[in-house]
Amino acid sequence: MAGTNSLFDDKYEYRDPSQQKRKNARVKITIDGDFVVKGKTQRFPVFIVDIGTGGAGLETRTSVFEGDRILLYGNINGKNMELESEVIRVSGKKANVIFISLSDEDKDLIQDLIHKKFFDKDKKPLG
Repeated sequence: MAGTNSLFDDKYEYRDPSQQKRKNARVKITIDGDFVVKGKTQRFPVFIVDIGTGGAGLETRTSVFEGDRILLYGNINGKNMELESEVIRVSGKKANVIFISLSDEDKDLIQDLIHKKFFDKDKKPLG
């Protein structure tokens, strides 16, 4: 994984909660990460472009398919996380995953990230 990001980095954007369509809100971010297809050993680079307690949006040049189980690695809210995920949607270089058996600690860290983004008074809602 290359580089780290912070909440005060311009790569984070605020999204108005009223625009959320998901049961579990997500925040738009850009985090460098890696993933491994479950049962394999080769790591592939990925950008985590949004994240919530239910799943994440990814951009990768590596082909993934709906139903693939992956281990997603990234430094999220200050912690190097390993998130077991299932690919539920693929469109070109973009993929959406849902998290499988997310630990309470990881869920709390992701929720804290979302909370900070929604209630950061210096950010303006996306138009």
